Amino acid sequence: MKIVSLWSKVTLGLQMLIALILGVLVALIWPQFSAFYQFLGQAFISLINMVIIPLVFPVVVVAVAGVIGKKSFGKLLSKSLLYFFGVTTAITFIFVFASYYLGFGQGVNIGQAGASIDGITKSIQLDDFLLSFIPSNIVKSLSEGALLPIIVFAIFLGFGLGSLKEEKTQKAVELLQIWIEAIYKIVGVIVKLSPIGIFGFIAKDVATTGVDKLVGLGQFVAGTYLAYAVLALVIFPLIAFAFRIPYLTSLQRIWSLLTLAFVSGSSSVVLPPLLKDLKKQGYDEHVIDLVVPLGYTFNLEGAAVYFSVATIFIAHAYGIAFSVSGLFFTVLLLTLIGKTAATVPSGAIVVLLAAAPQLGLPVEGVALIFAVDFFVNAGRTALNVLGQVLAVSVIEKTEGNVVEESKSSKLAVRYS
Repeated sequence: MKIVSLWSKVTLGLQMLIALILGVLVALIWPQFSAFYQFLGQAFISLINMVIIPLVFPVVVVAVAGVIGKKSFGKLLSKSLLYFFGVTTAITFIFVFASYYLGFGQGVNIGQAGASIDGITKSIQLDDFLLSFIPSNIVKSLSEGALLPIIVFAIFLGFGLGSLKEEKTQKAVELLQIWIEAIYKIVGVIVKLSPIGIFGFIAKDVATTGVDKLVGLGQFVAGTYLAYAVLALVIFPLIAFAFRIPYLTSLQRIWSLLTLAFVSGSSSVVLPPLLKDLKKQGYDEHVIDLVVPLGYTFNLEGAAVYFSVATIFIAHAYGIAFSVSGLFFTVLLLTLIGKTAATVPSGAIVVLLAAAPQLGLPVEGVALIFAVDFFVNAGRTALNVLGQVLAVSVIEKTEGNVVEESKSSKLAVRYS
């Protein structure tokens, strides 16, 4: 009992690191138990798969219903959504294609070389591709876990709910939010079990193929942070320059919040102080109250980079090739599914596991890179928060408002 009590006091990230190390050591000592190790890993994956659809569906419905219900924001709402989708789609496009053609993950040993995929990512007919979005039978789509048609139906249902009288919309949304909270509780329990899953997958792989895969995971972490650096030092500054926003000054003002996001690994932890600080900086409250909460669903640039490079890394590591049309499909799928990413530590595994079957990728590859998610999650989360601040600045600028210089200069001093 004392060991269990001590283990519960260790942070999840450290637990996953310990599990990774134990997985290596145990597998080297007892490689004959590889079937049991695999069972532990597969059980964890099955638990995650269990909650994907029950989580994604209501999250999309609530997000869309809330947007439709904000009729008073009209132009501001449309502008925000256009920015969110435009930027995240562009970022996903850049990093999917760049990662693929630069060969990120090629020659890395975390999977079985020569794997292949059949179906939609190999050859796509445009009409069949577009028709596949429309669920002819939503019950069938739900039972098969066909995510794209489920998301399309959720968008239409959210639109329908948001178009009802306000009191009816509110009741429906409240019920869905209760459901979402319950699913998040389940996800929280499953994520706490992630060290067991990581132990199982790492132990199984080391027992059957040796320790080479650990080197590959290190390369994944290094490559992901290189991609993060491109976003923070190239793409974000270009967006800021296009809208004449002082990027370095904005970065300086929220540096303490970015540090909090990096250390905690959860952008939701930063939400309350972020809203408070942006209002202190002189931004319009209507802009902040709409753009920031909405951005937590639709504007996760750090996650967009991560999903892109992780997907391509897994594909290359398993020797899977994509056609150009397959890459476009990947961009579209990641853009849509990425909007459902949970703002909890390590919640990205839900999105990657949802995308993997649609792209023909092995879920084992997702599980393996999840072993080092603690390291890449920190940078991903900080960039998500920075993206929210940049979005507020851009929308504020396009609205013709100017942040009060006196407040800005004081805050610049406070965060220096």
